[in-house]
Amino acid sequence: MSSDNASALYGRQGFGQRMGFGEEPAVLVVDMQNDFVDPEAPSTVAPMAGRIVESIARLCAAARAARVPVFYTKGVVSKEGLTEGLWRFKSRGHAEGRVQVEGTRGAEIIDALLPQPGDIVIVKRRPSAFFHTDLEVYLRRLRVDTLLIGGTSVSGCVRASVTDAFMRDIRPMVVRECVADRTAAVMEANLFDLDQKYADVVTLADALTYLDRLHRTSRPVPA
Repeated sequence: MSSDNASALYGRQGFGQRMGFGEEPAVLVVDMQNDFVDPEAPSTVAPMAGRIVESIARLCAAARAARVPVFYTKGVVSKEGLTEGLWRFKSRGHAEGRVQVEGTRGAEIIDALLPQPGDIVIVKRRPSAFFHTDLEVYLRRLRVDTLLIGGTSVSGCVRASVTDAFMRDIRPMVVRECVADRTAAVMEANLFDLDQKYADVVTLADALTYLDRLHRTSRPVPA
Protein backbone atom coordinates (compact mmCIF):
# COMPACT_ATOMS: atom_id res chain seq x y z
CA MET A 1 0.00 0.00 0.00
CA SER A 2 1.39 3.41 -0.91
CA SER A 3 1.85 6.10 1.72
CA ASP A 4 -0.96 8.13 0.15
CA ASN A 5 -3.34 5.17 0.36
CA ALA A 6 -2.29 4.46 3.95
CA SER A 7 -2.91 8.08 4.92
CA ALA A 8 -6.34 7.96 3.30
CA LEU A 9 -7.25 4.71 5.06
CA TYR A 10 -6.18 5.94 8.48
CA GLY A 11 -7.86 9.27 7.82
CA ARG A 12 -11.18 7.61 7.02
CA GLN A 13 -10.99 5.81 10.36
CA GLY A 14 -10.29 9.05 12.19
CA PHE A 15 -6.68 8.42 13.19
CA GLY A 16 -3.93 11.00 13.12
CA GLN A 17 -5.69 13.67 15.17
CA ARG A 18 -3.48 16.27 16.89
CA MET A 19 -3.12 16.19 20.67
CA GLY A 20 -1.00 19.35 20.64
CA PHE A 21 1.59 20.67 23.03
CA GLY A 22 0.77 20.86 26.72
CA GLU A 23 1.81 23.47 29.26
CA GLU A 24 4.64 21.76 31.17
CA PRO A 25 7.17 20.15 28.82
CA ALA A 26 10.47 18.38 29.17
CA VAL A 27 12.96 17.26 26.56
CA LEU A 28 13.89 13.57 26.37
CA VAL A 29 17.03 12.65 24.41
CA VAL A 30 17.09 8.89 23.91
CA ASP A 31 20.34 6.92 23.70
CA MET A 32 22.61 9.33 21.84
CA GLN A 33 25.53 7.12 22.81
CA ASN A 34 28.75 6.36 20.99
CA ASP A 35 27.59 2.82 20.25
CA PHE A 36 24.77 4.30 18.14
CA VAL A 37 26.44 7.36 16.63
CA ASP A 38 29.96 6.04 15.91
CA PRO A 39 29.99 4.64 12.35
CA GLU A 40 32.34 1.82 13.43
CA ALA A 41 30.20 0.59 16.33
CA PRO A 42 28.54 -2.83 15.84
CA SER A 43 25.12 -1.36 16.69
CA THR A 44 25.54 1.92 14.81
CA VAL A 45 22.66 4.04 13.54
CA ALA A 46 25.10 5.96 11.33
CA PRO A 47 25.04 7.90 9.16
CA MET A 48 21.57 9.13 10.13
CA ALA A 49 22.41 9.47 13.84
CA GLY A 50 25.22 11.89 13.10
CA ARG A 51 22.93 14.13 11.09
CA ILE A 52 20.59 14.80 14.00
CA VAL A 53 23.20 15.93 16.53
CA GLU A 54 22.98 19.64 15.67
CA SER A 55 19.18 19.60 15.78
CA ILE A 56 19.16 17.92 19.19
CA ALA A 57 21.68 20.45 20.47
CA ARG A 58 19.40 23.29 19.31
CA LEU A 59 16.38 21.68 20.96
CA CYS A 60 18.21 21.24 24.27
CA ALA A 61 19.60 24.78 24.21
CA ALA A 62 16.13 26.21 23.63
CA ALA A 63 14.74 24.10 26.47
CA ARG A 64 17.40 25.25 28.90
CA ALA A 65 16.78 28.89 27.92
CA ALA A 66 13.08 28.37 28.70
CA ARG A 67 13.87 26.61 32.00
CA VAL A 68 12.45 23.39 30.62
CA PRO A 69 13.99 20.18 32.05
CA VAL A 70 16.27 18.15 29.79
CA PHE A 71 16.54 14.40 30.29
CA TYR A 72 18.96 12.00 28.63
CA THR A 73 18.83 8.23 28.61
CA LYS A 74 21.73 5.80 28.49
CA GLY A 75 20.88 2.22 27.66
CA VAL A 76 23.46 -0.05 29.30
CA VAL A 77 24.20 -3.66 30.14
CA SER A 78 26.40 -4.89 32.95
CA LYS A 79 30.01 -5.92 32.45
CA GLU A 80 29.16 -9.33 33.89
CA GLY A 81 26.65 -10.02 31.13
CA LEU A 82 23.74 -10.42 33.54
CA THR A 83 21.33 -7.74 32.30
CA GLU A 84 21.04 -8.20 28.53
CA GLY A 85 17.80 -10.12 28.90
CA LEU A 86 16.39 -11.26 25.59
CA TRP A 87 18.73 -8.93 23.69
CA ARG A 88 21.27 -11.76 23.85
CA PHE A 89 19.05 -13.72 21.46
CA LYS A 90 18.19 -10.87 19.09
CA SER A 91 21.48 -8.93 18.88
CA ARG A 92 24.88 -10.45 18.15
CA GLY A 93 26.58 -7.41 19.67
CA HIS A 94 24.80 -7.97 22.96
CA ALA A 95 25.38 -11.73 22.86
CA GLU A 96 29.11 -11.12 22.44
CA GLY A 97 29.23 -8.40 25.09
CA ARG A 98 30.32 -5.67 22.68
CA VAL A 99 27.40 -3.23 22.89
CA GLN A 100 26.45 -0.61 25.53
CA VAL A 101 28.61 -2.16 28.24
CA GLU A 102 28.78 -0.09 31.42
CA GLY A 103 32.07 1.73 31.82
CA THR A 104 33.00 1.61 28.14
CA ARG A 105 33.23 4.55 25.74
CA GLY A 106 30.47 3.03 23.63
CA ALA A 107 27.94 3.31 26.43
CA GLU A 108 28.63 7.01 27.03
CA ILE A 109 26.63 9.90 25.60
CA ILE A 110 28.51 11.50 22.71
CA ASP A 111 30.76 14.46 23.47
CA ALA A 112 28.76 16.79 21.21
CA LEU A 113 25.66 16.31 23.39
CA LEU A 114 27.10 16.00 26.85
CA PRO A 115 24.53 16.76 29.55
CA GLN A 116 24.87 20.20 31.11
CA PRO A 117 24.54 21.14 34.79
CA GLY A 118 20.90 20.69 35.75
CA ASP A 119 20.20 18.06 33.08
CA ILE A 120 19.21 14.60 34.32
CA VAL A 121 20.60 11.31 32.99
CA ILE A 122 18.37 8.24 33.24
CA VAL A 123 20.17 4.89 33.08
CA LYS A 124 18.00 2.16 31.60
CA ARG A 125 18.39 -1.52 30.86
CA ARG A 126 15.49 -2.03 28.50
CA PRO A 127 14.20 -0.12 25.45
CA SER A 128 11.74 2.17 27.24
CA ALA A 129 13.02 5.17 29.21
CA PHE A 130 10.27 4.39 31.74
CA PHE A 131 10.92 0.70 32.42
CA HIS A 132 12.29 0.25 35.96
CA THR A 133 13.81 3.75 35.99
CA ASP A 134 13.17 6.94 37.96
CA LEU A 135 12.01 8.93 34.94
CA GLU A 136 8.34 8.92 35.92
CA VAL A 137 9.21 10.02 39.46
CA TYR A 138 10.92 13.12 38.06
CA LEU A 139 8.18 13.85 35.54
CA ARG A 140 5.41 13.63 38.12
CA ARG A 141 7.33 15.84 40.55
CA LEU A 142 7.83 18.44 37.80
CA ARG A 143 4.21 18.07 36.62
CA VAL A 144 5.42 17.37 33.08
CA ASP A 145 2.56 16.83 30.63
CA THR A 146 4.55 16.92 27.37
CA LEU A 147 7.77 15.24 26.22
CA LEU A 148 9.73 16.59 23.25
CA ILE A 149 11.52 13.45 22.13
CA GLY A 150 14.63 12.91 20.02
CA GLY A 151 17.32 10.26 19.71
CA THR A 152 17.84 6.72 18.48
CA SER A 153 16.33 4.65 17.16
CA VAL A 154 12.77 5.46 16.11
CA SER A 155 11.78 1.81 15.72
CA GLY A 156 13.44 0.80 18.98
CA CYS A 157 14.01 2.79 22.14
CA VAL A 158 12.34 5.97 20.89
CA ARG A 159 9.19 4.06 20.01
CA ALA A 160 9.16 2.16 23.30
CA SER A 161 9.52 5.41 25.24
CA VAL A 162 6.82 7.13 23.17
CA THR A 163 4.26 4.41 23.76
CA ASP A 164 5.06 4.27 27.48
CA ALA A 165 4.62 8.05 27.73
CA PHE A 166 1.30 7.76 25.89
CA MET A 167 0.12 5.10 28.36
CA ARG A 168 0.89 7.52 31.19
CA ASP A 169 -1.09 10.36 29.57
CA ILE A 170 2.10 12.34 28.91
CA ARG A 171 1.94 13.87 25.44
CA PRO A 172 4.77 12.50 23.26
CA MET A 173 5.99 15.01 20.65
CA VAL A 174 8.50 13.31 18.35
CA VAL A 175 10.71 15.97 16.79
CA ARG A 176 11.32 14.75 13.24
CA GLU A 177 14.72 16.36 12.69
CA CYS A 178 15.92 14.98 16.03
CA VAL A 179 15.35 11.25 15.47
CA ALA A 180 17.14 8.59 13.44
CA ASP A 181 17.03 4.96 12.46
CA ARG A 182 19.13 2.52 10.50
CA THR A 183 17.16 2.96 7.29
CA ALA A 184 14.89 5.73 6.08
CA ALA A 185 12.15 3.25 5.20
CA VAL A 186 12.02 1.80 8.71
CA MET A 187 12.06 5.26 10.25
CA GLU A 188 9.29 6.63 8.05
CA ALA A 189 7.05 3.62 8.62
CA ASN A 190 7.42 3.97 12.39
CA LEU A 191 6.97 7.75 12.36
CA PHE A 192 3.78 7.33 10.35
CA ASP A 193 2.39 4.75 12.76
CA LEU A 194 3.33 6.74 15.86
CA ASP A 195 1.86 9.92 14.39
CA GLN A 196 -1.41 8.16 13.65
CA LYS A 197 -1.91 6.57 17.06
CA TYR A 198 0.47 7.47 19.88
CA ALA A 199 2.27 10.77 19.27
CA ASP A 200 2.41 13.99 17.33
CA VAL A 201 5.36 14.06 14.94
CA VAL A 202 6.37 17.71 14.88
CA THR A 203 9.05 19.75 13.16
CA LEU A 204 12.02 21.23 14.95
CA ALA A 205 10.74 24.67 13.96
CA ASP A 206 7.41 23.98 15.70
CA ALA A 207 9.19 22.71 18.83
CA LEU A 208 11.49 25.74 18.94
CA THR A 209 8.57 28.13 18.48
CA TYR A 210 6.77 26.41 21.37
CA LEU A 211 9.84 26.66 23.60
CA ASP A 212 10.39 30.29 22.63
CA ARG A 213 6.83 31.09 23.69
CA LEU A 214 7.52 29.52 27.06
CA HIS A 215 10.83 31.39 27.29
CA ARG A 216 8.96 34.68 26.91
CA THR A 217 6.74 33.87 29.88
CA SER A 218 7.79 34.01 33.51
CA ARG A 219 8.65 30.44 34.47
CA PRO A 220 10.12 29.28 37.78
CA VAL A 221 13.33 27.30 37.91
CA PRO A 222 12.38 23.57 38.19
CA ALA A 223 12.67 22.49 41.84
